[in-house]
Amino acid sequence: MRVAAIIAMALVAAYVFLIFSRTSDSDLDYNRSRNFLTGDTLYCTILIDNKLNPGNPALKFATDLIRQFSSNNHCLVEVAVEKSSLRNWEDLTDRLTDVIIFNSKTDSIPDVFKDYLVTSSAIEKDYVCAMRYDDDAIIDNINFWISHVKPTSDYKKLYAKLHQRENSQIYALPMTRYSISPFDDLTKKYSSTIGWDWRLVSALMYKESGFNMGIVSSMGAVGLMQVLQSVANSMGVENIYDPEQNIRAGCKILGRTYNKYISSGMDEENAILFTLASYNAGEGRIQQCQKVARAEGKDPNNWEDVASVIPLMANGYNNNGVKVSPFRGGAQTMNYPERVMGQYEIYKKTVEE
Repeated sequence: MRVAAIIAMALVAAYVFLIFSRTSDSDLDYNRSRNFLTGDTLYCTILIDNKLNPGNPALKFATDLIRQFSSNNHCLVEVAVEKSSLRNWEDLTDRLTDVIIFNSKTDSIPDVFKDYLVTSSAIEKDYVCAMRYDDDAIIDNINFWISHVKPTSDYKKLYAKLHQRENSQIYALPMTRYSISPFDDLTKKYSSTIGWDWRLVSALMYKESGFNMGIVSSMGAVGLMQVLQSVANSMGVENIYDPEQNIRAGCKILGRTYNKYISSGMDEENAILFTLASYNAGEGRIQQCQKVARAEGKDPNNWEDVASVIPLMANGYNNNGVKVSPFRGGAQTMNYPERVMGQYEIYKKTVEE
């Protein structure tokens, strides 16, 4: 319950760490409760429609707020930007996502889920947060934050920066028979160096950034392929914000990881799935998942078997001589390869190779 509410607060009020210094009673109440998310991982999905392109500066604005909120509250916030679909709402009710941000003017909660979900007041114009009904008590807190944060000068300054970006963003182009994004030539160039279909790399890129080259995650992952600066440095990448260098770095990571799995004797299909999972959670974490799978009598080189044991790791695992730390982001990692491959299938059916 607390996870869903706070990520919603992040989108509307993450910049309020400056406000915590105020001395009113209501501000002190928030100051006392603001640290209870320490160590948690929060999942938010921003739904986009024809009126909100993946390259829209509003997404960068939201990400800036989330990153600052994450740092201030010592928690990890994972943000997905996706086209609106029934699957998104299913994930929210199934607790795979904590909150959905959507345009209430052009989209709505599907009727089948309306009895289970509630919304906040408007974040900005027509955008609202949707959460599970059992989080309704915290909706009141969200609305409180919105009403107190939006009038502040700090919020207005950040919002002004949003409009300053509008003329400098590269917008993603509509998908056609021959094109997926403005970065197709670069994607084709560097995907060929690792032997991957460029449409598969595009599918991963879409899930990582929505083709928004300016997006920065709460953990500092940057750009189209969401590459960490430290990783980029190790690969000799000088400007991680440059689309070509970012894609090159991302493809290098994919190629290196994929080759490790192939060299271990893994078949190609599973090697791709494990590579995608590793891109999401890190190679070290996936190695832990493989150890748990082996301890549970499952095949550590079969992604379906490994994914099936991830829920056992949510609060840590200590059994059969294997001990691993809690994997609270496991639900996302379980579904990540399937989601990327699902997007890849769409591209294969729609866009020529």
